Amino acid sequence: MVFPNLRFPGFGGEWEMKSLSDLGTFSGGGTPASSNEKFWNGNIPWISSSDLEEDNILKINIRRFITQDAIEKSATKLCKAPSVLIVSRVGVGKVALSLSDVCTSQDFTNISELKCNQLYLAFQLSKVMKKAANEVQGTSIKGISSSEIKSKKIYLPPIIEQEKISSFFEKIEERIQTQKKIISQLKSQMLNLKDMLFEQKLRFKDNNENEFLDWKDFKLSDLGNTFNGLSGKTKEHFGSGQKYIQYKQIFDSGKVNIANCAFVDVKENENQNIVQYGDVFFTISSETPEEIGMSSVLLENADNVYLNSFCFGFRTNSLDELIPEFSQFLFRSNKFRNEIVKLAQGSTRYNMSKTEFLKLKIKLPCKDEQIKIAQFLSSISEKINVESELLIQYENQKRYLLQNLFV
Repeated sequence: MVFPNLRFPGFGGEWEMKSLSDLGTFSGGGTPASSNEKFWNGNIPWISSSDLEEDNILKINIRRFITQDAIEKSATKLCKAPSVLIVSRVGVGKVALSLSDVCTSQDFTNISELKCNQLYLAFQLSKVMKKAANEVQGTSIKGISSSEIKSKKIYLPPIIEQEKISSFFEKIEERIQTQKKIISQLKSQMLNLKDMLFEQKLRFKDNNENEFLDWKDFKLSDLGNTFNGLSGKTKEHFGSGQKYIQYKQIFDSGKVNIANCAFVDVKENENQNIVQYGDVFFTISSETPEEIGMSSVLLENADNVYLNSFCFGFRTNSLDELIPEFSQFLFRSNKFRNEIVKLAQGSTRYNMSKTEFLKLKIKLPCKDEQIKIAQFLSSISEKINVESELLIQYENQKRYLLQNLFV
């Protein structure tokens, strides 16, 4: 008998296999000529694959509208609601449920006049199409044909069970999207507060409610010196040995997590720089000017840990003059980033000079105000981390249930 690993109480019996071709009417899409303005000033929604979000079948970002004339005189077709929209070419694998009439680009295969629960089919197809998309990755195949999609088979429970499953997944999906909004709002709040703090539009007071002293100007060369990452290493040296901080660790986060380090073979007599608490690391090369000089700070003690060769370190003369916890926010602030991107040199690949880096000027508050700013921003950062971990749990739960509540 065919039934899922998990099932709601009160349901029994075998699920029935159906071809997708039996579950609705299939249609494709098309793109009206962009040069014809009369096609693009209407009120009929038209979407491309970029208007669908990854792993969110309930949301379609409708940004463009066409006219009835465009439907009549181009390859695009009106897909009557409710319909399940499947990206079968560029962005292959995305699925969305449309509850309003819509037109799509030629990258879609759409199913309307549905003969099963619309939401159940959308969730089932999100699983089916993700698997299909993974199978064509890394090959010369650029998409999945409409005939291939039609021939795919799925198992269907009775309509009452379809509705139960779809309602359950709708609640999970809504919770995930709510969680994403919470994280987005926190990140936006963090950006705004950082801008206000580093432009000194928002100031803290000391414990006696007195104003702190004005911020002072420093050149980075007054505060410390740079040092290089690993040198003389080939691919044979990586995979075992001592820990080293990877480029991606620095690019992705303002704080280094030693647990995520990779390994490199370093002999005892080698002249390599070892990192230490308080060091700030910068990416020295990037594909775009805007990504040059991304920074991350080491806020934990580490023994015999090294730095990758595509980054450099900045070590301060005194941890009292520029405290590490403050550095993680200072060097990722818009104010500092606007200055460091000016150092990018190149055309296809961008690099920056450490000599020019040390000439950059920054403003610093006193140590006590640095501590207050760091504590304040760290509390928001920790909140973002907690909410992000919660999102991962929700997404893992959804993934598990997709595997076990469907056949």
